[in-house]
Amino acid sequence: MEGKENLDMEAKESRVGLAIHILLVFIAGIYPLLLFEVDFGSFALQHLILFLCTMGVLLYCVLLIRSGKWEIHFPRTRVNLMVAILAAYSLIRILYKIVITNEENLESFGYEIVVLAMAALYVLIISRAVFREFYFDILLYSSLVVFALLLIKYFCGNGVDGAIAVLLQDKSGIGSYTVLVCMAGVWQYIKCEDKLRSFFYLGVLVIGFFVLFVNQSRVSFWIMAAVFIAVPILQRPTAELVKRDMTVFFIYLFLLCNMSLITSYTNLLYIDVTFDLEQSVYLELLITLGGICFFRYWDRIPEGVDLRRLVMRRMRRGYQFLLRSMSVIAAGMILGGNLWKELPDRFGMKAWKGFAIPLIDEINQEKSTFYLCFEQFGVIGSLLLLSLCVLLVAELKKKYRFDKPVTGMLVLISGVFLAQLLFCKVSISILPVYWMFLILATSYKEKEEKYYFILLCSLLHRIFFI
Repeated sequence: MEGKENLDMEAKESRVGLAIHILLVFIAGIYPLLLFEVDFGSFALQHLILFLCTMGVLLYCVLLIRSGKWEIHFPRTRVNLMVAILAAYSLIRILYKIVITNEENLESFGYEIVVLAMAALYVLIISRAVFREFYFDILLYSSLVVFALLLIKYFCGNGVDGAIAVLLQDKSGIGSYTVLVCMAGVWQYIKCEDKLRSFFYLGVLVIGFFVLFVNQSRVSFWIMAAVFIAVPILQRPTAELVKRDMTVFFIYLFLLCNMSLITSYTNLLYIDVTFDLEQSVYLELLITLGGICFFRYWDRIPEGVDLRRLVMRRMRRGYQFLLRSMSVIAAGMILGGNLWKELPDRFGMKAWKGFAIPLIDEINQEKSTFYLCFEQFGVIGSLLLLSLCVLLVAELKKKYRFDKPVTGMLVLISGVFLAQLLFCKVSISILPVYWMFLILATSYKEKEEKYYFILLCSLLHRIFFI
């Protein structure tokens, strides 16, 4: 009897794990395709679908808990407490709005529904925190559909506006979606050992870069460039990883430099896109200088060395310096604000203004997610959300380990997500996917990577000054 009860409990747990897995596949692969706009007055279709799917799976788990054969043990953490408080606050706001609403004054509670759905998703994931790289793959597969619709929009006109209406609301929505897809593609390409699949990931990345540049979200440009530099910092910088990361980074910069030629000397695009030719020349000079420095160091690697075992620690310090420099430059541009417009158009100044002014204008025009929180949730709700973000950042710092590569990539995605909240609005079509990876980053228990042989190669690297 006791053995039969154990088998029944294992069956229940496997069914719960399967239900959560199906939900995560739906969120990563199918939900981002729901881009048509249907408004029910108080909430949008995307809000309703997300709420019903997450609450449906949560109700299924609750029914199994009540049967007495399956239990969930949640650790008592500050993040769990804050999520519970936010869910309770959102529920109270919904009930209040239902009471005061009338036919003449319909109150919208779409944001509150999203918070409840996010809280339910949080509870489900931390109960079975399992990451599968298939989640990245399904995101990339579905992105091909979205990219195809966007390319039809860019090359043919307005024939598909209704199918992607949610993304077309602002540039930041397309930018946040494309950045996430490109980060997933970069990770899959770096870790892939199959040549055919590598070509597939490269193809998705090239299309994603093109969509990103045509969209012209300057914030996304900077974030994506920072991602390429951050990968060898957060991951163990083996020579193979650096090689693949720099290959994709070069494709990114090469396409960016040539966008001025595509927009200035062809009539392929049906939308207004402008890239300055002088800025492209300066950027090409920077690429040339960076390439000289990179290959001067790379050529010191002896022939026959296994690139997957060789750790390039000195190059990692160079990437750290480069990322800090980018952060200082970007911060200087933002702090300068509209004062950059007063600079004269002398040698070099025009190019600097061309980089700084569009970035400042975009930040000034876009409503950040934090601003929307104060607008929709008031001071109390916004402070709760800000507190949750601070607690999540602390959890990410605790979870990051050099010998846990998947967790490191999830931490990078989470950091990009939190950074975007400061400057732009994250589209509702991709917000649950970011949230899903953020929860996995804080709760997924990855096995430590054994790297004793890699450390030996790294020691030889330092001895021979490779």
